[in-house]
Parts: sequence; C-alpha cells; structure tokens
Amino acid sequence: MTPSFPAAARVAVVCSLASTLVSAPVRAQDTEAPASVPAPAPVETPAAPAKPSAATSQDPDALVLATPPPATRPLFALGSETYFISPVLSIAGGFQSEHLLANPLPEKEGRLTTVAISRFGAQGRLGPYVTFHSEFERNLRSHGSGIWEGTASLSVRDQVLRLQRWGATVEAGIVLDPASVDFFSAHMGDLLLADKYTRDPLLYSGFSRGQGAQVRYSRWGFTAGLSFTEANPLSTSASYMVGGAFGGNSRFWERPLGTFRNGQPDDDLHFRVIAPSLSYEHPAFEAKAMAQVFHINYQTNSQQDPPLDGYNLRGNLKLKLKGLIPSLPFEVTPFVNVARVQNEVVNSATGYANTLLETPFDALTVSGGLDVFLHGRSGVGVHVARVADHTPSFVPPTGSTLASEPVLATTTTYVNVGATWWMFDQVALGARVATFRREIQNKPEAEERDLSAFLTLRMIL
Repeated sequence: MTPSFPAAARVAVVCSLASTLVSAPVRAQDTEAPASVPAPAPVETPAAPAKPSAATSQDPDALVLATPPPATRPLFALGSETYFISPVLSIAGGFQSEHLLANPLPEKEGRLTTVAISRFGAQGRLGPYVTFHSEFERNLRSHGSGIWEGTASLSVRDQVLRLQRWGATVEAGIVLDPASVDFFSAHMGDLLLADKYTRDPLLYSGFSRGQGAQVRYSRWGFTAGLSFTEANPLSTSASYMVGGAFGGNSRFWERPLGTFRNGQPDDDLHFRVIAPSLSYEHPAFEAKAMAQVFHINYQTNSQQDPPLDGYNLRGNLKLKLKGLIPSLPFEVTPFVNVARVQNEVVNSATGYANTLLETPFDALTVSGGLDVFLHGRSGVGVHVARVADHTPSFVPPTGSTLASEPVLATTTTYVNVGATWWMFDQVALGARVATFRREIQNKPEAEERDLSAFLTLRMIL
C-alpha cells in the first residue's frame, strides 16, 4: 500500500532536496579551488585617554601653577584627542590645632579647627596651539570663616587663554608668572598653600597672579619671559610686596579696602608692573632670576600727587640629587630663594600732602629648605622663611627739633616641617607642624608667636 503524505510535508521534502542539489556544486567548487578572499581592513582603535601623570600633576608647582593641558585627551576629559575639556578639582580638609605662645591680646585663645578648602573649574585644548584654564576657589579663611549659613567665600584664580607654537607662549587674562613663584617644600602643600604659614612668604617675595598678559620663549632649557599688568592694586597679588604706610598705616594692597563706594573697593589707585625673567631647567637643578619694576599712581583723582616707583629683584635655585638605598630610590631637593624689594613712600603726615619721604621702604625675604622623597612622591620636608622689612615714617619739626624719618624694623619668621604619604595617584595624607613669629623693633609687647599642627587629607586631579 502506498503511504500517504500531507501536502505540506511533501512540499517541505521537495524544497529540502532542491536546496541540497543547488548548494552541492558550490561546496564542491570551494573544496577544489578555494577563492581568495581579501583580508578585512584593520580597524583603527582610538588610543585610550592618557592616565594622569602622577609625577607631573603632583609636582609641587602644580599646587599654584596652571600648567597647560596635555597634547592629547587626558583620562578625565570630554571631547576628541585634540579638542577636549577636562575638570580642575582639588579638595583638602582635616584638622588644625593652634596654640598662641605670645600675642598683643593676652586674653586671646588658641583653638582646634576643622579646616576645608576646594578649587574647581575646567581646562581644555582647542587644537594643537590653543589651551585655556578657568579656576575658582572656596576660600580657607581663618578658623572656618570662609563659609557661613551655607554661603561660601569664593575667589577667582587663573582665567587664562594660552597660545603656544614653536617654543613660544602667549597668555592673557588672570595669569600667573611662573618665574615669580619661589621654590617651596612639596610637603607643606597639605592645604594647597592657602594658610598663612605657607601663603604669606610667597606673597612677600613677589608672587604674581593678576590681570595681565605675558609672553615666554623656551629653548635649550632656558625660558625668557616678560609679564605686564596695569590696574587697581587688588587686581594682582604683586601689590602685596609693596611696603610703607598708606592711609592710616595700612599696607598698599589694603588701601583700596579702606573706603567702599557703592559696595566696591576704592578705585582711585593705579598699579603697573613690568617683569622680565630668565629661567633654566636641567635634570640636576633649576634656577630663576626676575626683576619686577612697578609704578604707583597713588591718587588718580588728582594730578598733584607724585608717582611712586619701586622694584623687586628675585633669585631662586633648586638642586635635584637622586640616589638609591637598596630597594629604596630616593631624591633630595634642597632649595633657596632671595628677594629684595624697595619702593618710595608717600608722606602721610598732616600738612605734607603730595610729598614723598626721602627714606624708601625696603624688605629682604630669604627662604630655603629641603625635601626628601622616598620611593616616589612620599617623604618629608622642611621650609624656613624670614622677612625683614624697614618702614619709614615722618616726624614733623617742633621748635628747634628738625624733622626726622625714623625707621621701624620688623622681622617675621615662618617654619614648616611636613610629611606626605601618597596613598593613591591623586590622594595624599599629610601631617605638618608650622610656627609663626613676628618681632617689631623696640616693641616687645607687640610680639606675636604661635604654633599650629595640621593633619589633612587632600585630592588633586
């Protein structure tokens, strides 16, 4: 008996047989003479973003210098290889224990303070020649006074547009002149150089961040630079080095803050600084020399006031000595800085307006120290700075006594001893002991001395 199949089953069998007959010759041809199939073109895999260089980004100068972004996109960035934007972020916090050893206010007390500071912003690259850096800071301030009721005290730091080509660099905006930065201990940067023990010595020696423009050219390890700023004294940190009594025995940079007009600092002062510099960098040492020449218009609302002129001469040297104890590489970096400022001083005595004192203000800032790095960036360091200034004043003539210009000598000393342990590439634990002492000639009651201990944790991207 002939078996019967459903119609659908018969159709399926026929299709299977037809497919087998059609494909068999093709498989036979493939077996007998395989056709040459071109290999697929290699697919280019984009290079992975570069991991942040710990040795570069955590260099001591990185705490204050807005270094240019890398040539290719870093790890923390958005964009293409040469057009990208990346965050700028530093956070530090911990404890400060302050002990007052001598103070003009004998009842004043020391205290334990939980401290915090942060810096944030963005930087990036727009092609091979253009970079930018924009950075702000939530201030540290004394004893946590940088924030209250949720409102933070903020300041603007670098706001730089930078052009680079053929070893030349042009910058404009709020710029920092790298030649104006003293060498300092890497192990005293636990609070990003924002406390008085680390910040003030740099300012006294001529640290210059402000509104302006600068050019640099680098070749064979040498860098020649020229920076220029001209604006209100508050527009640049270089005004901090100017000495003398201005309006109620205040320093020059404090003078615009004496009178607020419509909620703004006084705008009747003008400050100009021209600063040529020459630096040299070698694997074994670094050296910098700089002259800051400044001009002051003390009263822009009057043409009768005499101009004030001054200068600051600076020199810096750092050695890089490397060695190897069995299984423990180390590096020792001793450094020294010298700066001498001198400027004319206005006579602020009643009845002697628009006259200058014959005796200029002068100050000598000397600092130095030593860092020891063990197996990378961790280690210990010490930094000592001494500022000795002479401030003239005026005593009018009385009777047979001639006029005189007595000079008041003040000596301020800062000492920092710190240790750093880099637990991760961007995170470090720091411990530091710092002292401050100010002595005024023939005024022992005005002596100030204090001692602070810091324990902090910081992150720097």
